[in-house]
Amino acid sequence: MKFEKLDLKRHDLNKVSKLIYETELGVFRSLLGKDEDEATQNIKRLVKAGSNSLGHENIHVAINGDVIGILVSFSGKETSLLKDFKAYYKILNFTQFLKYIFKGIAINELLTTSVGRNDYYLSNIAADTAFRGQGIGSYILENAIKLAEDAKCRRLILDVTMDNEGALRLYERFGFKVYGKNSPEWIFKGKGTLSMELII
Repeated sequence: MKFEKLDLKRHDLNKVSKLIYETELGVFRSLLGKDEDEATQNIKRLVKAGSNSLGHENIHVAINGDVIGILVSFSGKETSLLKDFKAYYKILNFTQFLKYIFKGIAINELLTTSVGRNDYYLSNIAADTAFRGQGIGSYILENAIKLAEDAKCRRLILDVTMDNEGALRLYERFGFKVYGKNSPEWIFKGKGTLSMELII
């Protein structure tokens, strides 16, 4: 297995976009399209466009002949809400963009942790369902820690949905600790998140 930066020419962008979509079905469905195909195609456009939190420069892939896992991650110095607004404005129609502005800001403020300049944020981690249980998540996390160290960040942070017990156990095994709870049940019907950190 290899871990490498996403290459737009070599790697399967449809597979990468689908894996990103699967990490946050409800969020992507509500922000980026009425169904899986539309949302996945919009994610693919964001990946290709770059200069946003889902841009190709923030994506690494686990390879075993084909893409079998993905990591979307970045330091607090590398991304901003303004960059995301510009990218989404380019790829979405006007109605979708307005929905992104209102819902996207709500999701960002209510379900995700604030990323400081010395933080390294693990935004999306996914393994192909056909390869789950084979240590791909651990392999990706090991490499994520190296990326954070190379970026000279002091802390790795992530958000995990409260009902994702498997992921929570994996993060705890790596030493991540819960430091915050985001549970706006009145908007997201119990789909709250836990903010976790690992000091490095």
